[in-house]
Amino acid sequence: MIELPQWITDLDAAAEHHVTKAGGVDLRWRVWGQGEPLVLLHGGSGSWMHFVRNIGPLSTRYRVIAPDMPGFADSGDFDSQSLDEFSGLLAEGLREIETGPVRIAGFSFGSVIGLGLLGHGITGPDYVMLGSPVLGQIHPVTDQLKKWRGMPIPEHRFEAHRNNVAVLMLADPAGADDDTTSIQMAHAERARGRHRGMFEGLKPAKYLAKRTGKLTVIYGDRDALCWRHIDERRDYVTRLDGETEFVSLPGMGHWICYEAADEVNRRLLDL
Repeated sequence: MIELPQWITDLDAAAEHHVTKAGGVDLRWRVWGQGEPLVLLHGGSGSWMHFVRNIGPLSTRYRVIAPDMPGFADSGDFDSQSLDEFSGLLAEGLREIETGPVRIAGFSFGSVIGLGLLGHGITGPDYVMLGSPVLGQIHPVTDQLKKWRGMPIPEHRFEAHRNNVAVLMLADPAGADDDTTSIQMAHAERARGRHRGMFEGLKPAKYLAKRTGKLTVIYGDRDALCWRHIDERRDYVTRLDGETEFVSLPGMGHWICYEAADEVNRRLLDL
């Protein structure tokens, strides 16, 4: 069995753990720190661990709230291709955890679910989209990924995950060390939901118009999915109503909150 490093186990143990039930689905929430609430929404095939390099620094200022979304990690299953249904479960659960306005930062798939929260009236001073796939075209890299399902030997699956995190998530393949790969393996192998239907016909501007504060959009300029279309995304964001900021971080990949953690943390702390 491949074990997570101790520093991640310690971070998990330091959290307040809450379980809410929405639509018959148990949702696991982790909370750290005190202050204004900041909700962190993980990416596809992920978990709260997409933010392991952010939670500590951010919890010095914020009450950091990180769910495992339905169908992922420690939360219950929910099979839906409806963004409004899926995000509605989170909105219901979040209102048990935090009743006031919240800042939201969503990574990749989480940035899409965050749009749904805006549609359910969950908003606050800032909405941050990290490596979002829905603000322009994407360049698939599935032909470079290795299949790990069906491999009976954990060490073989581990090496497949190492390849996949290097190809899809990071700009620098050397960053796919044992700690990083163990995170990828731990939450990818517990992801049960497939929700690509939520992306079809999605009009982000309709949801973004419901935000009450500033929109910040951050990409790595070597994001495996988006690097060919960074300028397209910048143009899209600058045309939106309300206050916006677009940031492209040089030499960084898709998992921007991990690979460029120091810079992302600085920007979130400066909101």
